[in-house]
Amino acid sequence: MIYTVTLNPSIDYSVFPAEFRAGEINRSEREVHSFGGKGINVSAMLANLGAESTALGFIGGFSGREIERLARRAGVKCDFCEISEPSRINVKIISDTETAVNGKGPFIRLEEERALIEKLASLSEEDTVVVSGSAPESESGALLRNVLDAAEKARLVVDMDGAALKYALTKKPYLIKPNYEELCALFGKEEMSDNEIASAAAGLRRDGVGNVLVSLGGRGALLASSDGNIYRVAAPQVDVVSTVGAGDSFLAGFLAGEERGAQFALSLASAAGSATAACERIADAADVMEIFARM
Repeated sequence: MIYTVTLNPSIDYSVFPAEFRAGEINRSEREVHSFGGKGINVSAMLANLGAESTALGFIGGFSGREIERLARRAGVKCDFCEISEPSRINVKIISDTETAVNGKGPFIRLEEERALIEKLASLSEEDTVVVSGSAPESESGALLRNVLDAAEKARLVVDMDGAALKYALTKKPYLIKPNYEELCALFGKEEMSDNEIASAAAGLRRDGVGNVLVSLGGRGALLASSDGNIYRVAAPQVDVVSTVGAGDSFLAGFLAGEERGAQFALSLASAAGSATAACERIADAADVMEIFARM
């Protein structure tokens, strides 16, 4: 079973005024609200591609109930831990430009953290755990590290950056999914050539990471695979509408396709990420497969 972990999910509330002026009353022409959170996005794309998963994490209050309702409506199986504070709401103002005000999120108490840790600690090496995104403040002060420690018996998939990624590397994860900027930052570089990217990914493999899946935007994607080979795929040509959820869809596509081989999985990942970038939501299977068919 695949489990995704979203520690700080949200309702993403988007408003679309014809013109936005700070400090004045603005009227929206339409509004859209959806669940937000990298792990839930992964589960949503997996569901669209016919792969089963369970979404774990924290939800609280009226906003948490709405997150779960929207996730279930999208076909996501949920097993969230209830917390005392409400889940956050992120506001996005989309006009000529996009302005975002993201909520801070709830404070996670020790007993709430323990409930999630117990779920993760009960998993086995036959399970896959996707840990992605940021963590809210917690009473333990080490929520993300404790989650990674608890999940290390399973096949650990990590989509994080900075210090969190560096700590995750000590767990010898099954898969990491840095984008180009995150890979550069990990190696202390401002930019990298294609050969340097491949060399860096292969080096991470030698250091104990099972698979290194790198999204490169318009340059395509690269996989340093557990079979010892390097695979590449060109970026599909799409008109980008929004990049929100594209990286999560990319990861989900790989997980959904990996049983059919590394090259197939990389191509499906690229198609899934591009399909989501071409719409305002997590793309459905028809969108993904249309792009996949012409790759």
